[in-house]
Amino acid sequence: MTGLCIVGTDTGVGKTVIAGAIARLLVMRGVDVAVMKPVETGCRMQRGKIFPADGAYLKAAARCEDALDHITPYRYPSALSPYAAGCIEKRRISARMLIRRMVARQRSCAFLLVEGIGGLLVPLSARTDWLDVVKGLDLPVLLVARSGLGTLNHTQLTWREGLRNGLKFAGIILNQSTPRKTLADHTNPKILSARCQVPIVSFPYDRYLAAPMRSLRIQEQRIARSVAILKRHAAFISALKLPTGPP
Repeated sequence: MTGLCIVGTDTGVGKTVIAGAIARLLVMRGVDVAVMKPVETGCRMQRGKIFPADGAYLKAAARCEDALDHITPYRYPSALSPYAAGCIEKRRISARMLIRRMVARQRSCAFLLVEGIGGLLVPLSARTDWLDVVKGLDLPVLLVARSGLGTLNHTQLTWREGLRNGLKFAGIILNQSTPRKTLADHTNPKILSARCQVPIVSFPYDRYLAAPMRSLRIQEQRIARSVAILKRHAAFISALKLPTGPP
């Protein structure tokens, strides 16, 4: 499969913004990219339906015509793990079904970009985690983490568990989550670079990326801003081995 799977050390670390930036960059290169965030919890209701905001953001970033039902087939209002939400709302998740859907979607596009939910060990069912889906897809993995205090432990735990399960990491992005850069934000990238043998870049805090999305105009501004930040790291983009144009 040709594609990339974006995983995080936790929820709220910036996976969706990073995924959107990569999707739009590929679109700008003329690449036929498909996006999926197959599971989303904490969704709001919109016009009587469960609306996956992250899935919709990826759809906009990729400028694709896919229905949200295909981009995010499993969506839940409860802000819980997919397993807990599925139990409460009586809609359980099949990891095998998720993998089949994504493999089928990849066959009809040039590049499949998948955003995970939470971290690798977020449970999807009583016996499966998001890690099982990532393993089944066999795609390179981009790890997104916070850059501040605590990320050394979280990032290395995710890194080591991924390697132990045969995942192939393409790189790590550290997101600064607060306006003021701390000493940990300064020192963590160098420490992780010595311990994780993949390219690592840091994304600065940006108030445009942190602002609530109240309109489509703000959404487009956020996508454009994130692409601009991503493009500053040409060597990192090259290391991800993204397509440079149509096949």
